[in-house]
Amino acid sequence: MKDRLQIKDIMNLLEELAPPKLAYHWDNVGLLVGERNAVVNRILLSLDITPSIVDHAVKKGFDLIITHHPLIFNPIKNVTEPMILKLIKNDIAVYTMHTNLDQIREGVSKALADRLGLTKTKFVEQSTEVYHIALYVPQEAASEVADAVHQAGAGIIGNYSHCLNSYSVMGQFKPLQNSEPAKGSRNKLEKLTETKLEFFVEKPLLENVIRVIHDTHPYETPAYAIYPQQQSSLNYGLGIIGELKKAVTLHDLALQTRKNLQAPFVKIWPAGESMQKKVRKVAVCGGSGSCLIDQVAGEADVFISADFTYHKILESKIPLIDAGHFYTEYPVLEVLYQKLGKFHLDIEILDIERADITYLISL
Repeated sequence: MKDRLQIKDIMNLLEELAPPKLAYHWDNVGLLVGERNAVVNRILLSLDITPSIVDHAVKKGFDLIITHHPLIFNPIKNVTEPMILKLIKNDIAVYTMHTNLDQIREGVSKALADRLGLTKTKFVEQSTEVYHIALYVPQEAASEVADAVHQAGAGIIGNYSHCLNSYSVMGQFKPLQNSEPAKGSRNKLEKLTETKLEFFVEKPLLENVIRVIHDTHPYETPAYAIYPQQQSSLNYGLGIIGELKKAVTLHDLALQTRKNLQAPFVKIWPAGESMQKKVRKVAVCGGSGSCLIDQVAGEADVFISADFTYHKILESKIPLIDAGHFYTEYPVLEVLYQKLGKFHLDIEILDIERADITYLISL
C-alpha cells in the first residue's frame, strides 16, 4: 500500500478530521501546491513553511509537507517565488489545515490542553450551528443511505458517531407526467411503507450530506426536511477549558507551561492577583487567543495562549500566560502524526530546533 498511496488518500483522512468548510472565509486551506494523484511515501509535519524548511524537505526527500499556516495566503498573480518554485521542481506537495484545525475537538487547543495535563475539557466557544434532518427512504434502501450520510459526517454528537433514529411510516405520492419514478406508475397514486431517518448534522457538513442523499437515494426526488436547532455544536469550537489534577500556584503553572511546551520563556499578567494564588481551572487557546479573554473571565482561574495585545492585557480581569504562538500550536503536530500512522508511511515532525522561530534572539 505504501508504494501506491496517493496524496488524495491523505487528504481524505485529513478532511474527515477537519473539514475544509470549517475554515474562515478569509483563510486558505487544502492542497496549495501539488497534484492530488501524486504518489506519497514521506511526509513532513510543520507549523510553517520557510526556505530552510523547504531545503530540509528537498534534502530528506519528502513528497508532502502538511502545515498549519498557509504557504499561500493572499491571491497571487504569478508563480515566481523561489520557495514555491523549489517545491514544484522537486515534486513536493503542500497541504494546509489552518482555522479548520483550530475548531475541531481534537484540534490545536485540545492538543495544547492535553500537553498541559488538563482533564474534564470543553470548548470555550462553540462555533457552528446544528441542523436536524428528517429523510424518507424506501425500506430496502434505508441501511445504504444511512451508511452514506454517516460517512459524510452526519450523526456525530460529542463523543458518539452514527447517531440516528428510524421509524416505519406510511407514505404516498403520485408520479407526474414527466417523472421517472423508481416505484409506482405515472399519474397513479402510490401508497407504501417507508423508513423515516432522523439525524443531526453540523452546518459546515450540511451541503455535503445533502449531496450524498441525492447520490444514494433511489428516488428521483428524495423527500427530506431540514430544521435549524437552537443549540451550538458539541463537535466544533474555539479554545478549551479544563482542570488540572491538583491546584498549583500561578507561578508554578507558568514554569510548568514553559517546560511542557519547551518554550524559551513565558510572559505572565497576574491581573492584580498574587503569583502564589492557587489555580486549577485553566482555559487555553493555541495561537492568538485575545478574542477569547472576555469569554474565559469568570469561567477559569487563568488563561494560557499567545499574542495578547497591549490593551487587551491591561483590560484583562483574568491572569494571562503568554507562551508564544509557535509553542502553543506545536503540540497539534503530534495529533496529526498519530492520525496518519494508519498509513504506515515515513512521517517526521519538524524538530522545534529546526523551526525558524527558535532563531529569534533576545538581547
